[in-house]
Amino acid sequence: MTAMDHSSKLKKARKQRQVRTHTFNGRKYKIDIGDGHTDGLCDQYATGDSRYLVSMAAPHTRNELITIIHESLHASNWAETESVVDRVSDEIGRLLWRLGYKRP
Repeated sequence: MTAMDHSSKLKKARKQRQVRTHTFNGRKYKIDIGDGHTDGLCDQYATGDSRYLVSMAAPHTRNELITIIHESLHASNWAETESVVDRVSDEIGRLLWRLGYKRP
């Protein structure tokens, strides 16, 4: 298989697995996975279809996994402190990474 064939198969697999929305605690969020930065954000105050969760961490890295978990925890429970969300997302992310949960 050439590098070009492999690249096109990866692009096709990413398209098939792209998640556009997810519901946390009864609220639907738009999901946007970007690249290049080390953090993400999640909107607490938007209503209806304007809620969003964004990860801008470098793709396919442990940091991306931890960032997505971090923002998902915010979406699920806005009452939790940032230090707890940081700790829990790091612990879960490191465990999942060790278990092999990585994006293709």
